[in-house]
Amino acid sequence: MTLTSDELPICHPDTGFISVAGDEACAFLQSIITANVETLPIGACRPAALLTPQGRVLIDMMVYRPALDRFLLRSDAARRDDLFTRLRRYRLRRPIDLAVEADIRLVLLLGKQDAETSVTPMIMSCHDPRSPQLGSHCLVEAIHLPAQMGEIDRWHANRIAAGVPEGSVDLTPERALMLEAGLDRLGAVDFEKGCYVGQEVTARTHYRGLVKRRLVPLTIAGAPPAIDSDISWQGSVIGKSKTAAALIAPITGTHGQTDAKSICLALLKLSDLHDILDTSADGDDSTMNDLMINGHAARLALADWMQPLPRRTKS
Repeated sequence: MTLTSDELPICHPDTGFISVAGDEACAFLQSIITANVETLPIGACRPAALLTPQGRVLIDMMVYRPALDRFLLRSDAARRDDLFTRLRRYRLRRPIDLAVEADIRLVLLLGKQDAETSVTPMIMSCHDPRSPQLGSHCLVEAIHLPAQMGEIDRWHANRIAAGVPEGSVDLTPERALMLEAGLDRLGAVDFEKGCYVGQEVTARTHYRGLVKRRLVPLTIAGAPPAIDSDISWQGSVIGKSKTAAALIAPITGTHGQTDAKSICLALLKLSDLHDILDTSADGDDSTMNDLMINGHAARLALADWMQPLPRRTKS
């Protein structure tokens, strides 16, 4: 049977896996990363991050739990070895096994594809909890990858449209903050689970409402912009673009646009975001059209979970 491009599984080309196993694997991870792994069911996954003591994102990851006493951590490939080194440093004398899993691959299924028939055999499969637009994850050994594969750009377009950051471009190491990226709303941090590295600063930012910026999607009437392209509004640069992807089909955003050709993430001040939204709400859509990237018109395309935006804070 010949599959259409929408039905083909997608192999994520930029992944690095580390296994954490043993009787104390859960307690070990619970004490250092942001997500609650104690409540993670077997056969499920959850986003998380390892932070600096100052609460900045060092490495973002997805945590998979194929067994009660075994976890698989997925980061982008370039950060895997750094993550492994840091985990070994935090392990001390705990009786856990850490290993780089060089042969594991992530296969992504979009739409109504069935993991049991699309990818076999596999280590585990689970739905991406961050957004229904991101489908399912299947972890497989490299030798068992499907023969026909789709393009990763389609998944990235869905990810960006859903406002989901991933990797060191979206989450600049030692600079990005969990709450500015919305990772708290995506299930990557638990404010009730107790201490972890960077917990004090993250909790204070949350409870005091100190968020000043927000990572948001923008649709663009042009090709995907290069990373760090200027984003301007009313003639002034207000931010830089992050990951971007071409749109296969138009995505209707906050203001009903349907002519965009690409989409990107951008970290913008809440004050600027509110000004843009307030101007549009007042009926002056020409001012909204002053939002530009690389000379192309751009528009806010806020995902549903982002709304309403946090209130304004002083810069």
